[in-house]
Amino acid sequence: MIIGYVIGDASPQQATILAEKPIRLGLYTIIEYDGEKVLGMITDVTRGSPMIDGNTIDIKLIERLNKIDSTIPHYIKGVVKLLYDLNTDSQPDLPPIAGSPVRLAEEEELNKIFSEGDLSLGRLIGANVPVKVKVSALSRHLAILAATGSGKSNTVAVLSQRIANLKGSVLIFDYHGEYSRSDLNPLNVIEPRLNPLYLTAREFATLLEIKGNAPIQYRILRRAFVQYQNEIKKKIQDGQIDYEELNDNFVSDLESIIDSEQEKGNKKDSLDEVKNKLEEFADKYSGIIDLTSKDIISNLKTHNVNVVDISPLDEDTMDAIVSHYLRRILDARKEYKRKGNGLKFPVITVIEEAHVFLSKTDDTLTKFWASRIAREGRKFGVGLIIVSQRPKGLDENILSQMTNKIILRIVEPSDKKYVLEASDNLSEDLVNQLSSLGVGEALVIGNLVKIPAVLKIDKFAGLLGGSDPNMIEEWEKADEEYSINKGFADFG
Repeated sequence: MIIGYVIGDASPQQATILAEKPIRLGLYTIIEYDGEKVLGMITDVTRGSPMIDGNTIDIKLIERLNKIDSTIPHYIKGVVKLLYDLNTDSQPDLPPIAGSPVRLAEEEELNKIFSEGDLSLGRLIGANVPVKVKVSALSRHLAILAATGSGKSNTVAVLSQRIANLKGSVLIFDYHGEYSRSDLNPLNVIEPRLNPLYLTAREFATLLEIKGNAPIQYRILRRAFVQYQNEIKKKIQDGQIDYEELNDNFVSDLESIIDSEQEKGNKKDSLDEVKNKLEEFADKYSGIIDLTSKDIISNLKTHNVNVVDISPLDEDTMDAIVSHYLRRILDARKEYKRKGNGLKFPVITVIEEAHVFLSKTDDTLTKFWASRIAREGRKFGVGLIIVSQRPKGLDENILSQMTNKIILRIVEPSDKKYVLEASDNLSEDLVNQLSSLGVGEALVIGNLVKIPAVLKIDKFAGLLGGSDPNMIEEWEKADEEYSINKGFADFG
């Protein structure tokens, strides 16, 4: 169906069209010229009248024109971003000819482009065509960005569930507790725990906030911690261990070893400072330290959505958990690739509220290991998905390494500008569409798809805690309970 014609100057990247009737952003078009059959996307639409232009200032004139003829001549122009030559399976290299007819792309033509992936994420807006994405492309990482209430949680749930259905393994760090109480299936909920036996000495020192400019304190701690780990591992091998007592005595056992360091000539001030930091560590992290807990590597499952519910924790403790688990997963995948030991299957990790852990301004434990995964994870089968409603709060180096992006509705101009500047494969004309997207509608770019896709994400079929509450319904329910309880009290 012809919707218009090319007018004016055009380039191999875009063309202006004069449309026969109203058109909407995100529609896919076909322009055929010079042996090319080019698929494009409408990225801008304007409407005007040759009789009433932007310089008209006489309102009486407009009123008279309306009385004379209610159908004042008007025009509709659109900008088409030229994306792909279907005949050559490549980018177009010739501009279209003025006067070339422009038609809507047919489902068969769109299916050729969007059916090459492994799992369906949703359907193209304006066409009954499923968009399939390439799961292997997640090794080059993904950012899911949107304003609050635009459908981020639903997108994560749909993507995670369908990866699990492909026998994959996803690990979600559940900031709000919405996935651990969802209908994701199979769902493997993992308790957030730190087992000191799986921490490195440097990692433990970081949790104790022993800085790089305190080498004596670090040396004291490293010796004590390594000695403690060796002693506990030997007891476990011998089967002579009481885990409950071990957890209770974790700090005091370490302090005893640290006290013995005084005999080696270490200054008492340094020893006392390490012990103070150890006790502060225990106060902050006592709820998650557990020498009986399994390594995260042992807890992960394939064909599952693995979820670590960090919602009950404060942000420092969340940071410690996420950082440690990312480090263990990356190290274990490296070990498997190099030696055949470690974690045998790839894992896609999902960091919700990523602006908290990967802040543009604040250094966190998680930011270090997320950066490592962003740089190295592709080679070892560790994918990183970051999810945020505050793109401008994200570390730009990490965001720029997210080759793939699923961007739902974003209204804030500074957020749109920040995303554009951090994305090599995102153009300004596509960014301008983000404000017009509805709930659950998204722009997908990167290796996930052959060309940019504007689609409606499928609705997750089940319970998910991220939806808006029905406030009136909850008020009415609370009022009913109050009335019942008051009735019982009056009766009594």
